[in-house]
Amino acid sequence: MNFASILACLRSKYLHALVAGGLYMLSPGAYAWNATGHREVAVVAWSELSPKAQRAIGLLLKEQTLIPNLQNLPAEEAWMAAALWPDELREQAELSGSAVPPPKTMQQWLHRAQTGEATRRWHFADRDIAKPFNQQPVLGLLEQALAAQIQLLGDASLSQQDRAVALAWVSHLVADAHQPLHTASRQDPARPGQLDAGGNTVTVFDAGRRPPEPLSLHRWWDELPGHARPGTVRFETETARLLRQAQQLNNNEIATPPRHWIEESFTLARDQVYPGLVDDPDKPGAFLIRQDYWLEARDITRARIALAGRRLAFIVQQAVRDLY
Repeated sequence: MNFASILACLRSKYLHALVAGGLYMLSPGAYAWNATGHREVAVVAWSELSPKAQRAIGLLLKEQTLIPNLQNLPAEEAWMAAALWPDELREQAELSGSAVPPPKTMQQWLHRAQTGEATRRWHFADRDIAKPFNQQPVLGLLEQALAAQIQLLGDASLSQQDRAVALAWVSHLVADAHQPLHTASRQDPARPGQLDAGGNTVTVFDAGRRPPEPLSLHRWWDELPGHARPGTVRFETETARLLRQAQQLNNNEIATPPRHWIEESFTLARDQVYPGLVDDPDKPGAFLIRQDYWLEARDITRARIALAGRRLAFIVQQAVRDLY
């Protein structure tokens, strides 16, 4: 599937109907993979780009002035930093934005990407795991936001700064789409008729932590990549593992539309993330993270980050062809 075909999928009649409807709720604390995870996605993607595409990305990020502290970084490091910016920008903007209607024009999508205004819902696309994926409303704007930013990134009529902003958002949102709890929720027993906001209202205790501390299930999954920083042995070891894993992927898995990625994540949440939870015998209403669950979650996380990196590279390579 080429870039034009991907855009056609994303701009379908169904998608435009969702944008116009504005039937979305705020999912609290939605951060997707932590900083390490987002950096790892960028590292995998960078390794897949051609040298010409790498130079084009480096120039986009070097010449822009809106995303801070990138000008003196090597291109790959600048891309890693840019991929974190949408979360940083969101924290600088208003706390909610849930009552703000979704953008209706590309100019509105661009403006909000630049300012962070009303972008909290861009980071998730929750569906109820008890219902079929395609037969229910979606809580969140991840699919629409990603579609818009891919289109902006590939728009040769825009300034390099505008395309750099779109690149940061595409890089971030591709990773978000691969985190299972950014695409799914389940009914919250403590709040009849309401969903658990991607596991944000579910309390877990990790038996491997000393002492075990309460975390939301959502945050626990966000933190699975760990906290290694670029340049450390741990980060380099893990990214080397991810690069090997990414190379083993079938190319047919890469050239697929983002809606497919979101459905993959939803299916993982429905079939593995939630069913694997075990009641904590000492804490009613909470769940205990055991080693077998952690091992499976770690493997899922590595697979999703490797896939996200390959898919991000495919999107970006297609979108910036006019720059090299």
